[in-house]
Amino acid sequence: MPTTSNVEWDPGLAAYKGPDTTAYVSAAAAAATACASCRKPVSAQVPLSLAVDVTGATDEDGIEYFAFDAEICHRACREPSLTFTPGHTAPVEFTPRAARLVLEDRAVRTTTAGLVFTYLPMLSFREPGGELTSALVTALLSQGFQLAMSADVGEILRDSGQTADDFNGVVTAEGLLTLHAGEATMYREQLDLADPEDATWLDVARNGSLLVIGGDNLIFNGTGSLDLNTAALLGTLVAGKVAVSLLQAEPTRGESGPAQCADDAPRSAAEAHGVKWENRP
Repeated sequence: MPTTSNVEWDPGLAAYKGPDTTAYVSAAAAAATACASCRKPVSAQVPLSLAVDVTGATDEDGIEYFAFDAEICHRACREPSLTFTPGHTAPVEFTPRAARLVLEDRAVRTTTAGLVFTYLPMLSFREPGGELTSALVTALLSQGFQLAMSADVGEILRDSGQTADDFNGVVTAEGLLTLHAGEATMYREQLDLADPEDATWLDVARNGSLLVIGGDNLIFNGTGSLDLNTAALLGTLVAGKVAVSLLQAEPTRGESGPAQCADDAPRSAAEAHGVKWENRP
């Protein structure tokens, strides 16, 4: 079995990930803090293994869709594995991972609110004869986002342009943040006005502009730190400045709580770029 960053993985993974396989393995290892089997901490000193569950299907136009769900385990707990399950051309449920930032530019005395997010499981598609492509990145590029060539958030802020007019953010007086891509809800989170960090972030976001960074292979670890290096290296990191408006409305039932995304968010946004989706058993 091949090994990358002390992680042993099934060689069949390369058939899906191609030249990006080793970077994908390294990113999975960097994001893991505990063994998925025994739940004990993992470290670079202990041999690890990668288990990847792939769910995929092919639509009527020959476009293949794959969702990747990866787990890192102690090698003593679980051997490397790769499984494929025929399924929908898009997962039924997505789980967002996100981090919020407040970025200060002391030279020009400006402060910008930042949101970094991704969806899990990672969803990719491949057209006949083409390469595996991130559905989320494709959707965001279609909305005026630009590829971020650097993982440095300061450089991303400096180089990012405005997104499309129909990609916008809304913040309510009660602290509900929603990102819209046309009629699709790309991201939604109810912030806590009583929390000082949430309140500060909302005050900055209400200035009217939000830096949104999204894509695949973003690494959020248990210590709260954020690693964008792998995403930038693989070309799956995009960013844009999003206009934010204020709405005097109370959160509707079911919208309060942790970060959410509508089940059809990646699907709806990708369809705007011509990517077709069909749910099939």
